[in-house]
Amino acid sequence: MRRTLVIGLILWRGGLLLAGATLLFEAVRWVLRFIDLPAQIEIGLGCLLAGMALVLLSVILERIQDYRAEGRLRE
Repeated sequence: MRRTLVIGLILWRGGLLLAGATLLFEAVRWVLRFIDLPAQIEIGLGCLLAGMALVLLSVILERIQDYRAEGRLRE
């Protein structure tokens, strides 16, 4: 692939991910306004969800690296 195409795809996917994360964040904040939770619980739940997402991402990346090391995936 050409370098400009790869950069364009990275920017497009990154922008889409950022927009989606922002929309999800704002939707959750809007819902939490009606529940009236303390700020500490909101922050704790946010950290919990972010940690779970990072663990899932690391497991996926590890599986991809293992498959590549075994020669099962082709680029």
